[in-house]
Amino acid sequence: MTQRGGKREGAGRPKGSSFRKKWKDLQDLAVKYQISPLDYLLSVLNHPMSTPERKLYAAEKAAPYIHGKAPTTNRIETAPIKVNLKWEE
Repeated sequence: MTQRGGKREGAGRPKGSSFRKKWKDLQDLAVKYQISPLDYLLSVLNHPMSTPERKLYAAEKAAPYIHGKAPTTNRIETAPIKVNLKWEE
């Protein structure tokens, strides 16, 4: 008879798995470099040896963090427009 759910022998992550080691390595890298993704994208933009395609990609990804979204101007006025013309000689 098979058992469903609950604790089973050999299930789950083994004790002493390498997850803690990987997490420690990531923390060490974060402390070592201390650079935000935006700083990295800006460094790609300012690097003289970056290809134009890479600079374009970095600019597209960095733009929302630097410049806010423009307000939309696609509202259409339903009121009629009055035009007053006066002819002078």
